[in-house]
Amino acid sequence: MREDIIERLEALDRLSHVDIVHILKRGTANVLFYDENVGLALEHDCGTVFSVPFRERGLETLYDAIGSRRLICVHSDVMYSHYLASGYRSNGPCYTFSYYGEKLSEGPYPFRKMRLSEIPFILKYYDSDAQSLEYDIERGNLFCIEEDGVVMGFCGFHSEEAMGLLVILPEHRRKGLGAYMESHVINEALSRGWTPFCNVYTTNKASIALQQKLALVAGNVLSYWVWTPKSE
Repeated sequence: MREDIIERLEALDRLSHVDIVHILKRGTANVLFYDENVGLALEHDCGTVFSVPFRERGLETLYDAIGSRRLICVHSDVMYSHYLASGYRSNGPCYTFSYYGEKLSEGPYPFRKMRLSEIPFILKYYDSDAQSLEYDIERGNLFCIEEDGVVMGFCGFHSEEAMGLLVILPEHRRKGLGAYMESHVINEALSRGWTPFCNVYTTNKASIALQQKLALVAGNVLSYWVWTPKSE
């Protein structure tokens, strides 16, 4: 069934659904609902739900299968409107960018994996929670860039394995570190046999410019992250 779902998603828009295809290929999610005439919902091992409708009407069975999950990524304006009306929160639409080139230059600075003991440090600069960061660090998915042993910034993969968490400490900005850091994460994804991808809010002009600089391409279908107020 997973191969059938992947084929359906890639026929809809390969670039827009690279996140869900990645999860299906990795086998890191449970399919909650699939009807070729209605839509798809699957739950990642970390608890996040991803959903795509195949039509705009008659989605009640899809909503029922998702239930009141805490965090949902929907690839649909209609579903987005439904969840906002149901009391969910969101920061608006995202582009899904993905990369299909060769490995990139990571610049002159060394990288290393971050440690569990550094979670308090990360939380000073990035809005997350200790449990999520522990999940990511234990899987070797967070990295920092250093100069003479001093951390200048960090980056990595979200729990769902999208690229992100890119933070440059204030005193080390304007050194071109953003491109080096994302290049490192892209190279790490390629080394793992993954398609590098990320979600970027349509209002984040600086990040969009960075994706374009590194030759990532965007899909045509916007996605929306929605969450319950109690998760804030």
